[in-house]
Amino acid sequence: MSASGTTDAPSTGPPPQEGIRSFGQIRGFDGIRGVGVLIVFVSHMEVILPLPTLLVIPGGTVSLDMFFVLSGFLITALLLREQARYGMIGRLAFYRRRVLRLLPALIVVVIAAGLAAWAFGYWDSRDWPSIFSVSFYYSNYYVARSPDFWCANLAPGYQAMWSMSFEEQFYMVWPWITIFLLTIRIRLRTVVIVLVGLIAVVSIHRAISYHGVQSWCYLFHATDSRADSILWGALLAHLWVRRREPTRGVAAAGWIGLAVLLVLMPTTTLFGPFLYRGGFILIDVACAAIVLAVLDSSWKGGWLFQQKPFVALGLVSYGFYLWHMPVFYFVRRFDTHWPLWFRVVFAFGLTLGLTLASWFLLERPITRWKERLERQRRPGEMPARALSMAEEPAPSTAPAQPLEPTEGPIEGPTGGPGGGPAAPGTVE
Repeated sequence: MSASGTTDAPSTGPPPQEGIRSFGQIRGFDGIRGVGVLIVFVSHMEVILPLPTLLVIPGGTVSLDMFFVLSGFLITALLLREQARYGMIGRLAFYRRRVLRLLPALIVVVIAAGLAAWAFGYWDSRDWPSIFSVSFYYSNYYVARSPDFWCANLAPGYQAMWSMSFEEQFYMVWPWITIFLLTIRIRLRTVVIVLVGLIAVVSIHRAISYHGVQSWCYLFHATDSRADSILWGALLAHLWVRRREPTRGVAAAGWIGLAVLLVLMPTTTLFGPFLYRGGFILIDVACAAIVLAVLDSSWKGGWLFQQKPFVALGLVSYGFYLWHMPVFYFVRRFDTHWPLWFRVVFAFGLTLGLTLASWFLLERPITRWKERLERQRRPGEMPARALSMAEEPAPSTAPAQPLEPTEGPIEGPTGGPGGGPAAPGTVE
C-alpha cells in the first residue's frame, strides 16, 4: 500500500522510516492544558461576578490559541507517524477515535443544559438552534453571523462550544490533506512552503477583512480566519517528526514565548485591530515556541507545566471546559445573596465535581473500551493513550457579558463573543 493509502486493515507496506519520531504521553502537554483551562475559567468569571470590566483576563484568548496550536501539532504528528509506520492512514479509525472521545461527554452536557433550561424556566428561542449548531459542529459560523455586537446567538451554557466546531471542521479536511498532499514522504521544503503559504493567506485575509470593531465577531470565530493557529502546530509537527526542528535557542524561545503571552493576557482586547492585523500571528508563534520548549526536557520553564495539579486538571480539561459555562449560568440564574468569594468557590467545586463524574463514569470507560478496540483492529499500533492525547479539542476565551448587580435572578444576554469559551481539545 502506498503512503497515501487509506484502508483500515493492517499494513503490509514499508517498515517505519528511519528517524521518524513518535511519542507517548507528554506530561508537560497535560500541564499546558491544565493551565489553559484555568485561564479560560478565570476569564469568564464576569458571568458570576459584578465586575465593571468586560473581562477578568482581557487577553484570555492566548489560552485558546495554545490549545489550537497544540492540537494541530499532536494530530499532525499522530497522522505522520501512522503514515510512516503503516504506509497509510486509517481514515475510519481516525474519525472513530474522535467520535468516541468527543461526542459522549458533549451529548451529556447538551442534554443537561437543555433539561435545566426547560425545568427551571429559562428556555428560550435560542436553545434549539444552539443545540443543533453545537451538536453538528457549525456553532462557530452560527455565532460569527450574529447581528449582535456581542455575538450572543448561543443560549446560556452552550457558548463555550464554538471552538470545538472550528477544530472539527478543520479535522474533517486535514487528514485528507495529509493522506494525499502533505504526506510523510513529501520533501520537507515543499511542506514548509505550502504550510507557510496557507498561514500567510489566512493571516492576510484576516487583516484585510478587519474594518472596525463590528467585524471582530466573524474574524474571531470563523474557520477561514482562524485556521492559521492550527497550521502553525501542523508545521511544527512536520519539523519535529522528521527531526528537523530548530535545536539552538529553544529554551530562550520558550521563555520569550511565555513572556509574550503573559504580557498580552492583561492587555489585549478582542475588538481592536491588534489581534487581527498581526496579534494572532505573534500569539501563535509564542505558543509554538512553548510547545517546542516543552518537548525539550532541558527547558527550565517546563517545570511549571509539570506540576501535579496542572497535569491532573489537564487530563480532564475537556470535561471541565464543557461544564464550566453551564455551571456559571446556573449560579448566575439562581444566586442572589451569596458572597462573591462563595460564588467562585461554589462554581469551581461544582464544575470540578461534574468533570470528575464525567471522567470516571463516562469518558474513561469509553476510552478503555476504545483502546481494546484499537488493539484488536491493529495489533502493535501506537499506544491508544498517545492517540487520545493527540486528539483533544481546544477551549475558547471569548468574553462573556459582565454581570450587573441585580436584586433578583439574573436574566439577559448570554455573554460575549460567541457566548464564551470553547472546549479544550481531546485528540481521540
